[in-house]
Amino acid sequence: MKLLFNKADNGAEELKNLTGSYYENNDFSKIKTDILLESEKIRDLVGSEVYQLAEDAYYESEPLEEPARDLMEHIQIPIAFLAAHKFYQGTILSHEDVGRKIKIDKESESMGWEWMYDRDDAANERKAFATIDRLIKFLDLSDLSQWKDSPSQKATRNLFVNSTKIFQATYPIDNSGRFYYTVVPFIAKIERQEIKKAIGSDRYTSLLAWHKNIENDGNDAPTPEDIDNSAVLALIRECVPLMVMAVAVRRLAINVLPEGVVQQFRSMMQTAKASQAATPELIRQFTLKMDVAAEKAFDELKKHIKSSDPTVGVYPLIPDNPPCQKVFRT
Repeated sequence: MKLLFNKADNGAEELKNLTGSYYENNDFSKIKTDILLESEKIRDLVGSEVYQLAEDAYYESEPLEEPARDLMEHIQIPIAFLAAHKFYQGTILSHEDVGRKIKIDKESESMGWEWMYDRDDAANERKAFATIDRLIKFLDLSDLSQWKDSPSQKATRNLFVNSTKIFQATYPIDNSGRFYYTVVPFIAKIERQEIKKAIGSDRYTSLLAWHKNIENDGNDAPTPEDIDNSAVLALIRECVPLMVMAVAVRRLAINVLPEGVVQQFRSMMQTAKASQAATPELIRQFTLKMDVAAEKAFDELKKHIKSSDPTVGVYPLIPDNPPCQKVFRT
């Protein structure tokens, strides 16, 4: 894998132009490892074939056409912001043979306060996450077969909540594709376990097949079956995002969550320390609220399924043993 920087030995200048904060006279070799690590993360997200397109565009000697240039820049920018963010965090101290030191000009410079570093880190991270969302939105609107066949896209094909837009319709996540693809494993697990058990294995399989067919072909004249399937699908899409949010807040770091969710924690604190990390009690309160909302939506789904098929979820208390079987239990 090649890096999308420093083709003409001007990597520091490229980073400055892309981020607006990186010093052009910095030694590019010191941030090269950060760029490599963040490039691998972006390649895992978009797929190796999409990254290869950007790589080919960057090292192309001829003037680039607009689609190739746009793709390259959309991939370059999040890598630049992510790498710069990690670089800034690791350069507060210099590391030498005799130990770690702070090097400043005491006549004209001074070290920032801890809260300044925290705010700067948070601002840089928000920008980095916003550039990833911008990249995913660009890819979703494109016709790139390499993106449609990427591992990230393949992971959503057998899901009812299979896009950022659908998740956003139930629970606001700032239209963050980054967050959506982060929680795709949670969505898949909840749909395979909770939803499949609630609606029955056969109905789950047939509904998924219907869902794929409708998305691909559409249907101008819906049948009664289409109408019922649409109702079930809508109920599934109502409860799954709520269940996912309860899991995500418990398992993910707060800074990974969408800004709108983080703001809820800050408003719940209502103190001068509202910028501090959410306490376990606040997380418990938030997840409890999500659990209650998800349970209500899940009950509506089960009621609908029960009304159309009373046998779903009903299990005999006593097995139906054939008369010829001469065994009994006490």
